[in-house]
Amino acid sequence: MTASYNAANSQDERGWLETLLHKYHHDEAVSSIVGLSKEDVGVKGDNYSSQISRVTLQLYLNSGRKSKKTLIVKSPINMEIPMPLFKTEIKVYGTILKELTALMRTHQDPHDTLWCEMIGHDEYKAIVFEDLKAGNFQIADRRKLLDLNHGLLVLNSLGRFHAMTHVLLCKGLLDKNDLGGHLFSPPTTLSKRLLEGGFQQLSCVMDEFWPPEWKETAKKFARESKLVEEKVLKIFEQFKDSFLVMNHGDCWTCNMMFKYCPYDETMPIAVKFFDFQISNVNSYIFDVTLFTYVCIRPDERRQNMDRLLKEYQKSLASTLEFYGMPGVAPTLEQVHADVKSIQYLAMFYSTAFLPASMADSSESFSMENILGTCEPKHAFNPAPLKSEKFRKLIEPDIRQWEKQGVL
Repeated sequence: MTASYNAANSQDERGWLETLLHKYHHDEAVSSIVGLSKEDVGVKGDNYSSQISRVTLQLYLNSGRKSKKTLIVKSPINMEIPMPLFKTEIKVYGTILKELTALMRTHQDPHDTLWCEMIGHDEYKAIVFEDLKAGNFQIADRRKLLDLNHGLLVLNSLGRFHAMTHVLLCKGLLDKNDLGGHLFSPPTTLSKRLLEGGFQQLSCVMDEFWPPEWKETAKKFARESKLVEEKVLKIFEQFKDSFLVMNHGDCWTCNMMFKYCPYDETMPIAVKFFDFQISNVNSYIFDVTLFTYVCIRPDERRQNMDRLLKEYQKSLASTLEFYGMPGVAPTLEQVHADVKSIQYLAMFYSTAFLPASMADSSESFSMENILGTCEPKHAFNPAPLKSEKFRKLIEPDIRQWEKQGVL
């Protein structure tokens, strides 16, 4: 079917363009799938609750052309265990991210979206996503941790993401009750075991395997393991009326993919977030702290903390202004103050989750032990904590936390 161009009036031109668009989308749509192959692509240690597969499809389009397409299929590791996490993720992709996309279109936001597209799902048994690798995105090596350029890009993008979700909250298109709570608030048996176990295992390893001058510090962490849940809950209470956004909730290296500059393969130019299983509405500071202390090399973070936070705040404020909400973002001074107020949680992230993030081992956590009845410390593999690589990177932070009275 063809259509001739007639621009005699706007109605004729509109009809002509409608015809062209209908034909284009019809021709590019899938007519039939004639072949399928599947491979597991999840790396052990990068994902603890899901099985990730790449499906390659041989197909025909309505135009008659043969084509190929790849998709990502995510399913529970154990199909017998209920997956409330999938319920949250489907809600995020099926409703909230669609609202963000509509918001961007309404305001003619020229930026790319910061998330991949969900193709569909089979209730809570499997979710199908676009394959970001087909768009030249790739996951960074978590073991090397991220450098300053990666950190700046992610925090700039996180600022945009947080700003847009804040707009949805203000418009009533997103409500705090739409999603579950943070991993640590409200408290659960899982959160209690994670919080206690992280400090317990560090204390044991520090006492036995670190140099002798760390034995007194090991005792401090042992004491903190009995107090950590209460202190973390107080932090969430402190920030309940803070600047609210939708937090990604698990903003670490394995839940984002980067695109790199074509003439400099070390320079990231775009990032997309995925795995919104524990997203929640909370203070912006929780995503910022988790990413900054778990994913960026500690030495680079310490040297560039002001620059990193400045990039986040600038992006947050400019995006809110773009969407018609100038002057509502926390100031840079407030961001610094909030980071300082949350140092106890930063200490937990750095001593419990950072070792897992940079570990050569593929089994940093034991889900069986986390959900079991053994001592909480056994949920954490001690090997990453024993490594000189981790100890050298984190020593200055621990001494600083001791000096500041955080520990």
